[in-house]
Amino acid sequence: MNYLSDFNRGMTIDEYKPLLGDQQAVHDLHYKKTLIDHTLNLPDNLKILVLTEPWCGDSTAILPVLQKLFEKGNVKIRILSRDDNLQLMDQFLTYGSQAIPIILILDKDGNYLDRFGPRPAEAQKIFDAHREAIQRGEIEKFEVIRKIRTFYSKNRGKAIMSDFVRILNKSVAKK
Repeated sequence: MNYLSDFNRGMTIDEYKPLLGDQQAVHDLHYKKTLIDHTLNLPDNLKILVLTEPWCGDSTAILPVLQKLFEKGNVKIRILSRDDNLQLMDQFLTYGSQAIPIILILDKDGNYLDRFGPRPAEAQKIFDAHREAIQRGEIEKFEVIRKIRTFYSKNRGKAIMSDFVRILNKSVAKK
């Protein structure tokens, strides 16, 4: 599948950040705390397309890691609103839902290589451990989200980077 036209419609991180409102400070804090511990050897003009919404806490943690990881390279990141791109979003459901963020890894021509999201495995384990309790009403979803946000803060982007780089390396090796 080719997503070049979707990528070209996307916003840069600088265009997206003002939409974050109060969450922009959280984004900036995650950016400052992120420790880059991976060296990437990537093909030229790799493209990253993110489907998300400004209110998404996972995006607030993940986007700064991607921003820092790629800021010195020849990788371009673009962001699309999930709610304005439901047809695209529906191609990348998680457990049958429109969970975000979904990060598409595209080659220089916009061809799909792989995806990442909605969160790294360690954070997903936190959510999965409470999924049934949320459905039964035994715990509020915001309590689980609070646990995930605490994880992101303490982890400083390491889990995000590790999972994303593993998927990225696998996807570019296939090409």
